[in-house]
Amino acid sequence: MIELVKAHELFMEEVNMPILELDREDYEARIARLVERIRARELTHMVIYGDREHFSNVEYFTHYDSRFEQTLLIVDREGKCSIILGNEGMGFSQIIPVEIDRYLYQHFSLQGQPRHKLRLLSEILGDIGIHADSKVGIVGIKYFEEEMIDSDPDQTYDLPQYILDGIRKACPNVINATKELTGVPDGIRMRLYTAKEIAWAESAGNRVASVMQRLIKNLKEGIMACELPQLAQVGFDPTSVHPMLNFGDRDVAIGMGSPRAEKLVKGTPGGLCYGLRGNLTCRVSVLATCLEDYAEHLKPYFESFYKVYYQAVAAWYETAKIGATGGDLHKAVMDLIGGEEFGVTLNAGHCTATEEWPNAISYEGSTVPLVGGSFMQVDIIASGPGPVHNAICEDAVVIAGPELREALRQQYPDVYERIQKRRKVMKEVLGINLHEDVLPMSNLNGVYYPFLLNTDVVFGKR
Repeated sequence: MIELVKAHELFMEEVNMPILELDREDYEARIARLVERIRARELTHMVIYGDREHFSNVEYFTHYDSRFEQTLLIVDREGKCSIILGNEGMGFSQIIPVEIDRYLYQHFSLQGQPRHKLRLLSEILGDIGIHADSKVGIVGIKYFEEEMIDSDPDQTYDLPQYILDGIRKACPNVINATKELTGVPDGIRMRLYTAKEIAWAESAGNRVASVMQRLIKNLKEGIMACELPQLAQVGFDPTSVHPMLNFGDRDVAIGMGSPRAEKLVKGTPGGLCYGLRGNLTCRVSVLATCLEDYAEHLKPYFESFYKVYYQAVAAWYETAKIGATGGDLHKAVMDLIGGEEFGVTLNAGHCTATEEWPNAISYEGSTVPLVGGSFMQVDIIASGPGPVHNAICEDAVVIAGPELREALRQQYPDVYERIQKRRKVMKEVLGINLHEDVLPMSNLNGVYYPFLLNTDVVFGKR
């Protein structure tokens, strides 16, 4: 049974701490894992594509993200790293902490920028060591499966054609190797390996939660959505998604809009979403202080929609553990809110990283398991169109086994203690019985305000 419970002070407690960043040793360890895959696949090189929107595969190994341009990261079977950049990337690439050779390819620059030092891409790849007798794994944005496309999945690529042509001119022996990075469950990027990576994710979670807490604290009738971020002191951190802040039926129904001059009207739906690289928090419910504030046409949904939705969120949390499958997560949620009236069309949660959604394992019949280090968004979206009534209670968790938890306790005791405190409050206040493998990444995990203008009460499971 879902009930209103008195909120715990932890839920609105901001965690102020320095940003935790990874260093050279962390990136070198990641490159070493990539080299193992290159050798296991009997490749000579891995060529990894990146651009402004799809930066994460390159950033994961280098800390470099394409702010304006396209780029290629090349790693060979001995671990030698090279990167091909446009005009502006050459300077920005100085943030790369590992040893790397830089090559200028001016067609990666923005349209109209200088091209007077232009060389053929195939020639640059030749300088790097990719030749006709090489065997190259190409990492693009997506990998492909049988029966999903009309072509051979191993020979289907989503790189720009001119880049693919240049690679194939240098070396015709290529294969799509994207799955080695983002395939589930064993893609290199689909889990966290170290206590430091968990501490990094928790650092992002704290910053995201702090913004969300300030957004919620400053909600008031009549405020415009575009005013709210200024009061919430939203920073300049690189984001993983466009900020979303929506008031009223139209904007909440659209869902992914950024703040505009829409005023908050009490009793109507509202949604807030903010994500940084490594974490995201989203809340969608009703802009009210109590049930009496709900618009009349929304009041019946308090019991039949919002409470049942939260029961499904709690079921996700209580199902998650090492070895639980994506099918288990899907069933736990959809047994409760699988009917058409709940409008769930996406997965019941998904993997996360520096980009918000690199892959997902939760779907009907999925046998893909949660593994140690799985980094997950508890992202369950329920919605109804008429009248508009949406519910989201989204936060990130890490699934960690005993060894990883012990390493976190020893190396980052403050992080470990915060996580244990959250787990205790989630159980005692929210009634959510987490498996010991589940590590909540912020003070807002599982906290759902059915009245967004009243932070004194939340839903809890009894």
